[in-house]
Amino acid sequence: MYLGKADVNTYDKGAGREFLVSNGRGSYGFSTVIGANTRREHGLLVVRPESERQHSVLVSKIEETIFDRNKKYQLSTNRYKDLVYPDGYRYLQEYQGNPFPSILFVIHSILLKKSIFMPHGKECTVIKYELLAAPDKVRLDLRPLFAHRLSDTVCPESGKSEFSVSSDDAHSISVKGRGHASCCSATAGTWSLKPLWFENLIYEQDDRPESAGVDHLWSPGFISNEISEGDVVYVVLSEKPQSFTLKELAAMEKETAERFENILEQANIPALNSAEQDMIVSSYHLVDDRPESIAPIYTGYPSVDTKARDTFISLPGLLLATGREEVAAKTLKYWLEIAEKNGWVMPEKFADDGSCEFGCIDNGLWFVYAADKYLSHHKEASAQDRAAFARAIKEIVEKYISGAAELDAVCDANMLLRMTSAHPSRYWMNAVAGDEVVVPRKGYLVEVNALWYNALKCAEKYALECGCADSAKKFGEAAEKCAKSFNDTFWSFDMKGLYDSVDPETFKNDGTIRPNQILAASLPFSPLSPDAAQNVVRLCWNELYTTYGLRTLDPRHDKFKGRSEGRLDQRLKARYRGMAWTWLLGQFITAYLKNNPSRKDLGWVFIRPFNSHLRHGCLGGVAELFDGMMPYRPHGDVLSAVSLGELLRVLHENLEAGE
Repeated sequence: MYLGKADVNTYDKGAGREFLVSNGRGSYGFSTVIGANTRREHGLLVVRPESERQHSVLVSKIEETIFDRNKKYQLSTNRYKDLVYPDGYRYLQEYQGNPFPSILFVIHSILLKKSIFMPHGKECTVIKYELLAAPDKVRLDLRPLFAHRLSDTVCPESGKSEFSVSSDDAHSISVKGRGHASCCSATAGTWSLKPLWFENLIYEQDDRPESAGVDHLWSPGFISNEISEGDVVYVVLSEKPQSFTLKELAAMEKETAERFENILEQANIPALNSAEQDMIVSSYHLVDDRPESIAPIYTGYPSVDTKARDTFISLPGLLLATGREEVAAKTLKYWLEIAEKNGWVMPEKFADDGSCEFGCIDNGLWFVYAADKYLSHHKEASAQDRAAFARAIKEIVEKYISGAAELDAVCDANMLLRMTSAHPSRYWMNAVAGDEVVVPRKGYLVEVNALWYNALKCAEKYALECGCADSAKKFGEAAEKCAKSFNDTFWSFDMKGLYDSVDPETFKNDGTIRPNQILAASLPFSPLSPDAAQNVVRLCWNELYTTYGLRTLDPRHDKFKGRSEGRLDQRLKARYRGMAWTWLLGQFITAYLKNNPSRKDLGWVFIRPFNSHLRHGCLGGVAELFDGMMPYRPHGDVLSAVSLGELLRVLHENLEAGE
């Protein structure tokens, strides 16, 4: 990833491009390439303490100033209510993202390189300043700005006694306040403790018009260094005091760079172009690979949440395509144990008190999908793992057959899963705007039953593998019955596609053209005939396909709302009434290539637009969803697990396979 002067020569261009670093343990640094924080979640050191379920921004940023020959050059950039000040982006000549973010500032014949990385497994962010060229000595002042707040909040006003500072040694300080503590240390320099409030900073990319993104940050002072050409100064930001020598920091820097190369070598994708390399590297920010048992996959940034459904959809791309089979097995085992403790009902996520929250009906079915992907991909999986996952698939399917009251789900005599309530939390299009359910659904849901058929076939497959002929026969007969009922219930001869939902109590068929039906054509086991699958693909292509995803609603529908704009309720409606989701595009490409295996050229046509997207927003990342009409602006998480995971899966399974 390389950006030149033309990419960052205005505030809007620079502020629209974000970098992300992480330590593989849940802590991260996240900001724009010009250093202006535009989201409340931005910060150079953002951590989640073990006792907390949410991240906190400790150190927001560092203000850099160079003094040369009695002239002052401020390299930082901030957005205030009425102005942008300072405008240090004017000195930014280039940005490089690999092996980690680095920015080159040029002031006449002074060249200062700034690099940012997080050592793997360590709770700190390291910023390296290297004077590449200068005719004489220059003075570099570094002033850290502290936030000490939850990542989704702001400090509404400055205070006088909220923070305190102490000096640990000549090069380090510790800051306490608002229930947090953090440290800033440098390898050289002298601290001047001159507290200062930075007031009324604006986070214009906040998607919360109901809650103003105006923040106030505190700085205890600055550290000064007289440096000459070739000199290097490291700054370490941490939650607890850290003491590293220059040699140790240089070793960490080298290790971080080598880790980037190892990530690419380990991947199961050739990654012959920079776009694929950037996506592979970005996938590592979404995985927490600490050895202890925790949920390893995050939903994305800046949400940094953990949800079962997102985990299972993204696992084949984030973990299998990138060669992380051991983490994939660990992830599946983690959720398997949770499901077993809940009578083989898969929860959606965990509440703040640690209890399980039961959401979508299809969470367990997505687990079966992910487990099958793992076992099919990783033939070398241990006999113990294969047996454990095969058993989990069997138990989960048996639970659905007997009924899952926790999910308002029953299996009818026709072998279709039926949702007995109309609560939107039971399906993924779950938005409620005020008192209005954005997508009312009840009864048989098309994507749930497509996943259900796939799960039944998987249960049959692994029962045969385990030598359980009776179970295999039972699941096989159930799948056959399910397929017939699926086609009889969902097929619409009028639109040559599938109903989105069917309510057997009212005999109401929802003929709204939505993308949920694509799963019936894309999943490993499809209940549709090849001709029917081709028709579903064609319908979704003609009516729902956009550059970056499948729309959630036919644009000719009277409730279509293709852009996220206006009041909160209007933006919630747009998410499922017209906006486009990238993870659905992954399923669409797979469905298309399953039925048109000789047209990989078109598969690449569907993927290529992301080459440009990767250079905007979160660099190297793929956004969660996009407007469903021009200009296709991105929204939601700027780095989304399901979006990135699906593109990596398609590259691995459909496009790079055998090439």
